Amino acid sequence: MTNPPWLTLLAPLPAEGGEWHQETRTDPALKGWTQVRLVLGDGVTGLRVLTAMFDPEGRPGSVSDLVAWNGGRDQETAGGRIEPDGRIYATYWLTEGEQHTPRALTAEEEEGLRRLAAALRTRCKP
Repeated sequence: MTNPPWLTLLAPLPAEGGEWHQETRTDPALKGWTQVRLVLGDGVTGLRVLTAMFDPEGRPGSVSDLVAWNGGRDQETAGGRIEPDGRIYATYWLTEGEQHTPRALTAEEEEGLRRLAAALRTRCKP
């Protein structure tokens, strides 16, 4: 069985579906920020969890994309902070069982995170 195309790290989001969570933060440090999370997949054949934080003006402050398979024992993750000037401070992690391997993101992966942040922002309902 072939996995759907969106069940790949940094892949475009499906037009609809998934479990959506959105919360406007009220704690003093993040007051007015919006946290969003989209969970895709059934957890059996695979799972993808996308998370982002947006400041009160709608600019992304952080974004992450996690794809898990093999009951969560194996994972790929890319995520980190997005500065107001667009710079990204992020890391890619590959987890295979107990082995965790980090590395810096490539320019293409950074652009993929920016695209995902924009796609998640589009789905936000003010």
